[in-house]
Amino acid sequence: MHKSMSKATRVTVTLDPQVAEWAKQAADQQNRSLSSVINASLRTALVHDSLAKLAVDDAAEQAAAYDDLNVTEAAETDARRNRGAA
Repeated sequence: MHKSMSKATRVTVTLDPQVAEWAKQAADQQNRSLSSVINASLRTALVHDSLAKLAVDDAAEQAAAYDDLNVTEAAETDARRNRGAA
């Protein structure tokens, strides 16, 4: 869930001309302000980078994959039983 910040901080940045043009085009296409497009892009990049740096717990990944497999197999078994009962 996203909470709006009550107070914005003004920052001046210098963009490469091509990047600035892409951002302007994106803002126009989305009917948004240039500032909101740049904020959203920066937020997305920062979240992506922070998630990419998270350590992967191999044991947890294997347990989750095993649970997914069990749920899938149970659903397939139920589906076969329901087809036979119909």
